[in-house]
Amino acid sequence: MHWILSLVMVYSASLLVVGAKPADVTIAQISDTHLGEQHSPRAAEYLRQAVELINARHPDAVILSGDVGETPEDREQAKTILKALTAPIYYVPGNHDISDTNSLALYRKQFGPDYYSFQVKYVEVLALDSQLLGNYEKYDSPSFLPLAPGIKTEGEKMLDWLAARPKPAQGEVVIAIQHIPLFRDSGFPDARPYWTVNPPYAQREAGLLRALGVKHLLAGHWHTGRVFKHEGITTHIAPATSWLPFGGKLGFAMHTISPNGDVHTEFVPLPE
Repeated sequence: MHWILSLVMVYSASLLVVGAKPADVTIAQISDTHLGEQHSPRAAEYLRQAVELINARHPDAVILSGDVGETPEDREQAKTILKALTAPIYYVPGNHDISDTNSLALYRKQFGPDYYSFQVKYVEVLALDSQLLGNYEKYDSPSFLPLAPGIKTEGEKMLDWLAARPKPAQGEVVIAIQHIPLFRDSGFPDARPYWTVNPPYAQREAGLLRALGVKHLLAGHWHTGRVFKHEGITTHIAPATSWLPFGGKLGFAMHTISPNGDVHTEFVPLPE
């Protein structure tokens, strides 16, 4: 009799596990750490503060969405600080990390691939290199600048890689992350082309992302936390941990992703 009761209890417990709803996925996003940049002399200190706060929240993964540092040495210092994270960390480059094929080669040597995918439970993350889809060398340029020949070739390779991605499996959620947003929202205070992916690449990338079921894009570059929807994709922009050209608060973003693909973003300020 006791063994029958035990069997029933085990079977009931297994039913509960099988029927249990998957837990939300949490991803912390750090952006624009800018070690070595003249506007951010305390960048390393602020990054350490962010690491402590993130560890206290126990996310499933951490992403640094570009502008890691001004030189390979600065970027190496950032990597050293980020070794204190208790969750795995993934990187995508920013325009202060990559500007031409030479800096692209250096980045790949230091960090590995500049675009790739990784899995966090049921969430697939497409980590992309937005610097291959624009020219951001002249901040004050009133018009979009042509891509350098080598960068243009690399950008086409990345778009081909994205086009060849398989459709998501049943129950899998796909999101994307890159440094520079595809589009701007109506409230962004600066109209310079510097702040978004250049056309027609923004439209091409957006179409490829939508074909893969991507409804949410994580980004940085603007140094200020914002969330807005454009052309079917909601963009979640993390604040910087370094300096504030448009005001606001230094900090990072915490993204909570539900099994149905919804993404809720919380902006977490640093203590100072």
